Amino acid sequence: MIQFSFEKVSGIGNREPYNNVAAHEELKSMMSRFDRLNIFFDIDEDGYEVIKVESTYVKRFAYQLNDESANWLMTYLSTGKSEDFGVEPSEIQQSDQTNGNEYRKNMLKLFVESKAVNIQFTPEFRDRRGQLTAVANFKFGNIFFFINRDEDIVSYLQEKGLIR
Repeated sequence: MIQFSFEKVSGIGNREPYNNVAAHEELKSMMSRFDRLNIFFDIDEDGYEVIKVESTYVKRFAYQLNDESANWLMTYLSTGKSEDFGVEPSEIQQSDQTNGNEYRKNMLKLFVESKAVNIQFTPEFRDRRGQLTAVANFKFGNIFFFINRDEDIVSYLQEKGLIR
């Protein structure tokens, strides 16, 4: 019988850090083509706040956020301007949030409070069981929110008159 040695198999702790600079360059390339971006918020396996981004031409990948990159992204979604002055994709900090669902919920609340964009909600009878789905539509893309439906988010959105 063949004997396997797993001593040289690299473990999770030995993997390379995520190449956010390459992700930034890919995102900038997508913007320079004026791709319509589909964006999803999450927390990655290293504890960083990320967007998962895709377009018609590019498969989904992660991009780790900082304040400057988040503002750059919002400028592109609203205006189509892709210039990234001052954005340093390697200057990121781990999030104080560890749960992706809580992060998405907080981001949805941030967008609701800003009143900067219309957010569409999928009616509960059309949504997946136990899920709340919302979309913020921009000229150059969409931000999708897929959140576990709980009393906290439902009562918050009902108070704002956004869902029934």
